[in-house]
Amino acid sequence: MERAKRYTVTLDDDPMMAPIIARTTGIPSLAYTSGDVLLRKASSFDPVAAFIDVHLGVNISGLDVIPHLRAIWKYTPIIIITSDDNAEIVGDALAAGANDFIRKPIQGAELVGRLQARLAEMNQLRYRDEIVIGELLFSKADGIVTVLDKKVYLPKLEAKLFTILLENREMIVTKDNLKRKLWGELSVASNTLDKRISKLRSFLVEVDAPLRIEVDYGKGVCLKLEKAQGASKSVG
Repeated sequence: MERAKRYTVTLDDDPMMAPIIARTTGIPSLAYTSGDVLLRKASSFDPVAAFIDVHLGVNISGLDVIPHLRAIWKYTPIIIITSDDNAEIVGDALAAGANDFIRKPIQGAELVGRLQARLAEMNQLRYRDEIVIGELLFSKADGIVTVLDKKVYLPKLEAKLFTILLENREMIVTKDNLKRKLWGELSVASNTLDKRISKLRSFLVEVDAPLRIEVDYGKGVCLKLEKAQGASKSVG
């Protein structure tokens, strides 16, 4: 069966919890009763949110699963659902990477309200970390450039250089300014920067990025769009 475009994931040893959450939020929820099974499949999912029970009645607990899910789903709200009134359990879950918690039995208004609040927070985090131009997505936090189904990981300095040029695209940035932002007060030769620019060019070609880097040796460096991007936007 084809997976819905928007869905949540529910990990609970009660298989009826996912349908309850789906009815309450109006969003389909994929039901899992095993943390091990969910972890094996998590990298292929991109859920709107994840609802995780603490006590799963098996060898692995919800607390064990949360750090792994957080590493995979960086911008996905992870909300604990538990009937345990132990404050330490909630504290441990939040420390492990959860964003919020809800006590069982679930109250519909509380669930929807907390989900909306956490989605807003995570979207703000995503927008701070990402720059989007047409079909190009650049994650500043991870140094990943994605264009459609192509992806490349930029080394730290190239990622920083790309961030500077993207945030100043269509404008000339002097080489002195670039060197200062990349290396601070450390003295570096001009060809050191040139090598980084050349490497960045190669990475962009690898993913067919609709951008080109122009170097005016009398003025500086400029990142330009290869062609008009009708519906481009920038968040960052």
